[in-house]
Amino acid sequence: MSLLRLITLLPWPLGKQFGRLLGRLLYQLSKRRRVIVEKNIAACFPELDKQQQEQLALDTFYANGMGVIETAYAWWSSLGHISKRLEIEGIEQLQQACASDKGVLILGAHFTSPDLGCALLNQQQAFMVTYQRHNNPLMDALILRGRAHCLGGAIEREQIRQVVKELKGGNTIWLAPDQDLGPDRSVFAPFFGIQTATTGIASRLAKSTKCHVFFFSHQHLSNGKYSLRLTPLAALPSGDEVQDASIINAHIEQAVRQHPEQYLWLHRRFKTRPEGESSIYK
Repeated sequence: MSLLRLITLLPWPLGKQFGRLLGRLLYQLSKRRRVIVEKNIAACFPELDKQQQEQLALDTFYANGMGVIETAYAWWSSLGHISKRLEIEGIEQLQQACASDKGVLILGAHFTSPDLGCALLNQQQAFMVTYQRHNNPLMDALILRGRAHCLGGAIEREQIRQVVKELKGGNTIWLAPDQDLGPDRSVFAPFFGIQTATTGIASRLAKSTKCHVFFFSHQHLSNGKYSLRLTPLAALPSGDEVQDASIINAHIEQAVRQHPEQYLWLHRRFKTRPEGESSIYK
């Protein structure tokens, strides 16, 4: 953590080079994560040949290594140098929704450095985020302190009653519904053509609070700029959790395909399988 703090004192382009080095190091040392990335990419991009899949796996580690550095800049930097490189779409619609008497649910995904993406959006429109408590109390405290610097507040993911209260009170909440929470807390919906365990929490929150729902994606571009995109999801809730999950997954997939290396392929997104279907990670 001290090393990351020191890196944020460097010029932004040099800090990103440290991120690439970190990604390369993780690629070489973390065989288990490399296998997970390779399995995910082979399942989601069968149209790529073996060499292209291997290159995408390496690029994924580069991007996620830079994501660690981007998180550090979000926690300890003013972000003014990054804000100057910002392209944002849909902010007017989000601000109009936030000015209404209804709450707003922003659905994100685990693109590289959600902290930086949310921090940049928070400069345009204040909101709170949900998060998963870290098992290490010291790391948990450091994460919360970092997010307090760049975000409007954080609510532990399991505190659903608090999330409902905030939405009913007209506030804005960000959450990422693209993690596998197991068969008891998920429905199966397609993601890259694969039946994927997807939490129905977004559908239930939208139904119970009557809030506005937006999809939010954030990616860095080859020209050095950062792109934030907000899309209203007027179709949510549909009354069918599977249909809602399919809509959300389709938006995430569309965003991922634009810059596939900038997604967290390092986690086992397809861990839970439908009954009778074998694991892709064996």
